Amino acid sequence: MFATLALSVAAITLLLVSGTQFAMTGFSVARASKRARTSRSREMYQLRQAAQVARLKSELHSVANGSEMQWRVMEVAQVIQESDDCRSFYLVDPYGQALPDFRPGQYLMVRPAIAGAFQTTRCYSLSAAPDPRYWRITVKRQELPAGVTESKRGGGLSIWLHDTIRSGDCLLIGGPGGAFYLPAENRKPLVLLAAGVGITPMASMLRWSLEKTPGRPVTLFYQAKDTTRWPLGENVHRWQASFPHCQVRTFFSRLDSADLQLLKDEYSGDFSSGRIDLDSVANVDHASDSDFYMCGPDAWMESMREGLVAAGIQPDRIHWESFGGVGSQPSSKPAGEHSAVAVRFAHSDVEVEWTDPEQSLWELARASQVEIPSGCLSGVCGGCRVKLLSGQVEYDRKISIELSEDECLTCVGRPTCAVTLDV
Repeated sequence: MFATLALSVAAITLLLVSGTQFAMTGFSVARASKRARTSRSREMYQLRQAAQVARLKSELHSVANGSEMQWRVMEVAQVIQESDDCRSFYLVDPYGQALPDFRPGQYLMVRPAIAGAFQTTRCYSLSAAPDPRYWRITVKRQELPAGVTESKRGGGLSIWLHDTIRSGDCLLIGGPGGAFYLPAENRKPLVLLAAGVGITPMASMLRWSLEKTPGRPVTLFYQAKDTTRWPLGENVHRWQASFPHCQVRTFFSRLDSADLQLLKDEYSGDFSSGRIDLDSVANVDHASDSDFYMCGPDAWMESMREGLVAAGIQPDRIHWESFGGVGSQPSSKPAGEHSAVAVRFAHSDVEVEWTDPEQSLWELARASQVEIPSGCLSGVCGGCRVKLLSGQVEYDRKISIELSEDECLTCVGRPTCAVTLDV
């Protein structure tokens, strides 16, 4: 009986040891399997990224459309929520290469790099000082009006960027480009004026000036609604604490006195309620020697410009960037030489008369409910290129696109005779 009991104990011990070994072996196998799956997933992600970059590079020639502007594939390294309606996208070279220099105030052309995404192009100002490690754009989410679809507007890119793009994604980027910038040789005192997301090129100019010419007097006037729509506001006010020749003043149109006091307690600079006071702008220190740069809605900039000129600021010292539409250029023809010209949009079956010499064909189309895709609205990207079925078109500036004889750029084009466009 004792022998039987001993055999039973030995059998049970053997089963327990075997079970434990089996469980440990199973755990080790599962852990190794998980590591293998993780490694395969990482390898597959890297392969997909490499394949996407390779595919995008092969498409760059068709994207460029003969433009002098350089296009490249860029990776989104980081996405930062700057305000309720603005996000900053930090762009880097996928292979870690240094990025080209740019002039503070210039913009980038941005285009989706995902097959199946709507292929529109938009311009976004660089919002950081030049840095070979990264480029930064700060994009305001532009909500579409009720009843208007993205396809009808041919846009919605800002919504797509906000809703879709995350760290690790790729974009097609053109540029940098643009004639609105702070020249490197400019050493004059600066007065910068920004409204809303118009802060983006101003922030680039301000930071570059503080880094390169820290002894230069610079004053920034920033118009915002409230602290929830104040992109980059905290950044620019913090800079004042480190640079004694920098002054930053923010005006809030919808902020009460208690919130203003909280800001004054936390940040350097000045905070006021209401609108930017033109007298304060025109009478800043060194105003008589300063260059003035501004960016914001067209009507706001026009009002600012008129006020500054009335206060004695020379017009050639006032520079501005429009992000609300095409900036009108003076006509080369004397007043009275313009006559109505028939413009037909063949595909839309719309015929109208062009009577305003400061109105581009793209603006005429928009006013006539004819949708033409757009990008830079300055004759650079080729996004507004259409077939010219008949007639002739002239341009109010040098364009950076190679066009065939039967094509025209509508954003900077004006008809010289009756024209028919294939749109």
